[in-house]
Amino acid sequence: MAQIAKRTKRGSLIILIQGKISTERLVKDKNVIGRTSNMPDVDVMMDSPVMSRIHGTIFKNGEQYYYVDAGSTNGTFVDGQYYQGSSAAAPLSEGSVIEIRSHNDQFGVLMIFSMFDYSRQKWNVRYLEDGMTNQVYVGRAAGQGDICVPSVQISRQHGVFNRVGGRWVYQDLNSKNGTFINRAAVKGPVTLNEKDIIQIVNIKIIYTRGMLIYNLPNSGCELRIDNISKVVKCPKTDPSYKQNNHMKCILDRVSVTIEPSEFVAVLGGSGAGKTTFLNCINGYEEATSGAVYMDGINLYTHKDQLKKQIGYVPQEDLLRNGISVRQTLRYIAKMRLPKDIDKAEREQRIDQTFHMLGLDAKCQASDVKKVSGGQRKRVSIASELVSDPPILFLDEPTSGLDPETETNLISSLRNLAHVHEKTVIVITHTLKNIDMFDKVLFFAPGGKLCFAGSPEEAYELFHVTDMTDVYKIIREHTDEYDQYYRQTRR
Repeated sequence: MAQIAKRTKRGSLIILIQGKISTERLVKDKNVIGRTSNMPDVDVMMDSPVMSRIHGTIFKNGEQYYYVDAGSTNGTFVDGQYYQGSSAAAPLSEGSVIEIRSHNDQFGVLMIFSMFDYSRQKWNVRYLEDGMTNQVYVGRAAGQGDICVPSVQISRQHGVFNRVGGRWVYQDLNSKNGTFINRAAVKGPVTLNEKDIIQIVNIKIIYTRGMLIYNLPNSGCELRIDNISKVVKCPKTDPSYKQNNHMKCILDRVSVTIEPSEFVAVLGGSGAGKTTFLNCINGYEEATSGAVYMDGINLYTHKDQLKKQIGYVPQEDLLRNGISVRQTLRYIAKMRLPKDIDKAEREQRIDQTFHMLGLDAKCQASDVKKVSGGQRKRVSIASELVSDPPILFLDEPTSGLDPETETNLISSLRNLAHVHEKTVIVITHTLKNIDMFDKVLFFAPGGKLCFAGSPEEAYELFHVTDMTDVYKIIREHTDEYDQYYRQTRR
């Protein structure tokens, strides 16, 4: 068996220097931070006079990150504690603040640490401590000086930050999709504390040092599947009926992380648990044990709030014949979009959705029953996409399509992930276009996940040139590959 390098989850930094924000992924286990220079041993360079040429190091030990100051001139504050030339390593947690400033505080560098990969996202800052601000709205139609988020998943006025007695308080304004603070759903007013993370759909707002640092919705959500299993009653016709108290495991301790805006194929033979897996990770049904997290929020615990952020296209479409494609989307948009969206906004969102899927004016005017099979499948996808979910699940979307139409559809789905920043997860039985996916998941009989990685890594691990051969390999060596996958992802 070929050895595949273990995939390691990497942290990232949001960096604020004199009002300008950048992001940096920590690609090494040891990352040296210093002032912009030609020094080859500096990994994260920051052009600020408060920085020493080599200021400090962020390093990883196991799954834990730490910061250590390198004897810098100005020292470093980590979560409010001062370090300078100390051998003590400061542990970093989600939202940890690393701050470097001069002795007179005239200039400064602020870094926010996260285990999410923020390097592809655009971030902004809203200063609260300007002596003039007492109220900041966040919403789809927020005014000047507020936080405007152009997504139909966000209500027109979603929430508001108010200054109350010297403290800042957040209040959700009965929004359609709600608000989470530190991964807990909130309804009433909440007084904010340092490093609180306010999450609205796939928008994160970090409250720190009298600032709101927030990202715009330009990436899909992360999906973390943590040791899920599904056990069901075994039918009497099943050979294993008398074993295990008439119960049968159809999904066996599956763990995998799907990154934001990743294009993922779910593969496996009959009885491998592909549909069960999809249903358990999109909330259609719950696993018997384990958990599923969308951007760190437990899907099963908060299903009512999160289900509106999930798009699901089943194998059999539910489209109604007798009306045009555009009228179909108008009906669905009116039903699914927030009530505060007017007709003009709905039409704009419908136009955007048609454009994303390449459905032209002729198709839009056609009766649903008269469009081709490939166009009908795109209309089914459009019916889910019109509400702008950050994650999209599809069950056998290419079933019944000719090879050319199949390739075109897979290309469009890849485009949704890579251009329009959706996380897209697809069950498929055809492997013609498998190299177009970022990640493939191979399931073996009994719902065992035997591989998760890029197509290139699958060819290398299984020693094949045709991905079809993998089905036989994992069927005949299920336990071996199941154990290997569990060991390599630790």
